[in-house]
Amino acid sequence: SLLCVLLFIGAMGKSAQLGLHTWLPDAMEGPTPVSALIHAATMVTAGVFMVCRLSPLFETSQFALNVVTIVGATTALFAATVGLVQTDIKRVIAYSTCSQLGYMFFAAGVGAYSAAMFHLFTHAFFKALLFLGAGSVIHAMHHEQDMRFYGGLRKHIPLTFWAMTAGTLAITGVGIVGIGGFAGFHSKDAIIEAAYASTAPWGGYAFFIGVFAALLTSFYSWRLVFLTFFGKPRWAQSEHIQHAVHDDHHGHDDHAHDHHGAHDDGTAGYHPHESPWPMLVPLGVLTLGAIAAGYLFKYDFIYAEEGGTAFWAASTLYFNEHLIHAMHNVPMWVKLASMVSMLTGLFTAWMMYIRKPGSAHALAGHFEPLYKFFLNKWYFDELYNLIFVKPAFWFGRLFWTGGDIGIIDRFGPNGSAAAVGLGSRIAVRMQSGYLYTYALVMLLGLVAAISWFMVQAR
Repeated sequence: SLLCVLLFIGAMGKSAQLGLHTWLPDAMEGPTPVSALIHAATMVTAGVFMVCRLSPLFETSQFALNVVTIVGATTALFAATVGLVQTDIKRVIAYSTCSQLGYMFFAAGVGAYSAAMFHLFTHAFFKALLFLGAGSVIHAMHHEQDMRFYGGLRKHIPLTFWAMTAGTLAITGVGIVGIGGFAGFHSKDAIIEAAYASTAPWGGYAFFIGVFAALLTSFYSWRLVFLTFFGKPRWAQSEHIQHAVHDDHHGHDDHAHDHHGAHDDGTAGYHPHESPWPMLVPLGVLTLGAIAAGYLFKYDFIYAEEGGTAFWAASTLYFNEHLIHAMHNVPMWVKLASMVSMLTGLFTAWMMYIRKPGSAHALAGHFEPLYKFFLNKWYFDELYNLIFVKPAFWFGRLFWTGGDIGIIDRFGPNGSAAAVGLGSRIAVRMQSGYLYTYALVMLLGLVAAISWFMVQAR
């Protein structure tokens, strides 16, 4: 149990689980293609991959599996609530990654390692698609990342719009039970069904959190789409775009009247442009994966009777056939729960940002303490500042002023320098520059030497 828990704590840091997640949104300052790569298939997902690869070891400790389940489900809820209120387009997607990783971990915690790996696989497609799509939007909006200054972009960057819509359909799990759907529909629903079918002590907790987090995921994902691509343009409020228009105005003085004439429609005279083909081609490829990856690989990854055991035969992944069979027999309401949550989130986002655009601001004002709690990311940064940062600075100042300055410098280089200075001041008094002073010193020295020899002779 101790070994598995310590390994999982390492995975928590690697995959940004609750408590060790604070680095993830800060990493969004890097280039968008880098964000897409580390979030989709490499660094951030390595913790999930490690837990699944070590599943035979984790299966020997129910306590460790309980820890994995609780932390994963709570992370899925935490990140989803924070994503509800973020305004930076990349930070919304970053917290979405954190939430989806929570799904993968609690799937592993209830024993559905194959479902966890399947969601890791499908998540790579639509999360990379969303990140690169966000990069395309940022490129079109002159490096503006605040969604409050977007709006009405679907007509200006239609290819990016459709690509991000496909990614949103995938991450929210759009599909029809018994027929099929986008990638997330197959993988996320499998995790929720596994949590319900599992006999693990915390399986019920994971199931209900998973369903509720699916609702929140749908809301913040469609909120991103509606704020970015629908409604009236709000570009005139952006400083980035104001500077772009200002520079363009000075570079094209003969067209100045065109820019000033466009201010009234909220566009600030700025005209977004679609990204070049080197940016659009990867979006197209990832769109295909977001649409079809779930349907094509579902049976290979998860279901034993359709080749799942053969698919995982050469790996160390623990394949729980009893749980897989139980997933087949869950009640219909369990299979529909995720779809109902998705539709509820979609409808709520549509009401707040399309039907009644001011209602979201009014709701935030009505529930201001809760809104600030989510906006400040559950105050983890402030808590860590109080617990770790301030004590670290206090110890640093203590060792700096008391140890370094008070002891080492005082008796080391500064003390030596002070001694040399004192000696030099004494020497300066003796070195007056007057000849009679030197003659007196020589005479005194000669008398002292003669006196010493006379004493020795006796």
